[in-house]
Amino acid sequence: MRFSVERDVFADATGWAARHLPSRPGLAPNALAGLLLAADADSATPGLRVCAFDTEVAVRAPVEATVAEPGRVLVPGRLLADIVRSLPAATIDVAVDGDRLLLRCGSVRFTVPLMDVADYPELPRFPTPIGEIDTLGFAAAVGQVAPAAARDETVPVLTAIRLEISGRGLTLAATDRYRLAVRGITWQPTVEDPWALAHVSAKVLAEVARTPTPASRIVVGLDLSDPAGARLGLAAAGRQTIVRLIEGAFPNYRKLLPDTAAYTVTAATATLAAAVRRVAVVATRTAPLRFTVSDGQIVAEAGDGTGAQGRETIPVEYTGPELSVLFNPTYLLDGLGAIEDDEATISFVDADPAQAYARPAVLTGKVPGGPEGRPGSDGAYRYLLMPIRTDPQPPAAPTAQPAPPASTS
Repeated sequence: MRFSVERDVFADATGWAARHLPSRPGLAPNALAGLLLAADADSATPGLRVCAFDTEVAVRAPVEATVAEPGRVLVPGRLLADIVRSLPAATIDVAVDGDRLLLRCGSVRFTVPLMDVADYPELPRFPTPIGEIDTLGFAAAVGQVAPAAARDETVPVLTAIRLEISGRGLTLAATDRYRLAVRGITWQPTVEDPWALAHVSAKVLAEVARTPTPASRIVVGLDLSDPAGARLGLAAAGRQTIVRLIEGAFPNYRKLLPDTAAYTVTAATATLAAAVRRVAVVATRTAPLRFTVSDGQIVAEAGDGTGAQGRETIPVEYTGPELSVLFNPTYLLDGLGAIEDDEATISFVDADPAQAYARPAVLTGKVPGGPEGRPGSDGAYRYLLMPIRTDPQPPAAPTAQPAPPASTS
């Protein structure tokens, strides 16, 4: 194999593919630590492809290259990416020399031992395309929903974003049982009756969403009948990401989202988020942030009663009884940070003010229709947050306990 390639495009492709190598190489076959380089001079799309696979996610990146001799080699992945990134901005000449890969760039020369390409598994094919989606819209929706997915893998399906695919649009949902984020977006299906459900790794979707691409549309592929496992494919500007779907029963989140709100609070999103961020500096696990809502204001407080304490008053639109509720400040900031409107609404579900501390709140953009309006509409971003429960008449220095998981039945 022998080809020439510009350093910048080669570094971009190898760096992107290397991010999808197994994060714990000792637990994966040795061959999967390599990047597969496939050079073709005679096909309809001559050039170079850089591939990576960790058994769950496969990626392919096309690279413009001048191929003198076609071939396929397997190279230690992270090492190759580091070497290419370190080279000067010039043309790189790459060739196989026995059992090593030789890279020349100006006066710089590297040789890298090759791995046995025969040990590399066959990459999954890209699933059958079923539609296209706006790149920026998809990235924004994933960015809003992904923070609510679980981080640990105790229940694998909770680390996923649920994609509900239909002719009307896509709905993305994620939950770690203490919070729930939902967002609907439009798309352009290319098949009839494209109804399907897919649970896709939130980590993988977030990586796809934040990767820059010149493509304005992302091609969506789906294969639910593959004997090796159902897979979703996303392709933009020639780069393909193929991810195995996560199995499991996702919580019935729709019944958790209320149709109406008993009380709604509207505030400037940036002002409220800044106040929460400041007061949260002194918040701890046993005494998180407390919201006391009364006419025209929220008082945000944090501190354990014996050490540092913080307090700030935020002007809001609210008329009603006094409400007191405790929130995890990190979870609250995740929700506020995802709201695209300049005004945020916090909807309290329970009509009994004394029970506000124990019932979920729903964060959205400004709700049309006033206090009787629905807390978020179909397609709008909705973020349901379980408060941290305490005794409804807490002592001076309460000990807060985490809220139990939201029902999954």
